[in-house]
Amino acid sequence: MTVVVRRRCSDRREAEALRAAVVADNPAYVEVAAEDRDLVVRVSAASAASARTTLEDLLACLKAAERTAGLAKPS
Repeated sequence: MTVVVRRRCSDRREAEALRAAVVADNPAYVEVAAEDRDLVVRVSAASAASARTTLEDLLACLKAAERTAGLAKPS
């Protein structure tokens, strides 16, 4: 199973900054790329539960990176 999550950023620089912030901790089955102004995350997992767990962790890291960079929008 492969899950793709795409986040539209304000520009390519923002997408690259977010990619750099989360890419270091990723195992081989997680790919994070900046495609134009989108941050694209691809997770390959044996099951939906495994993919969900990985995405939850990665999205939490992404949210922290957004807050640190001042990019997070108020909830």
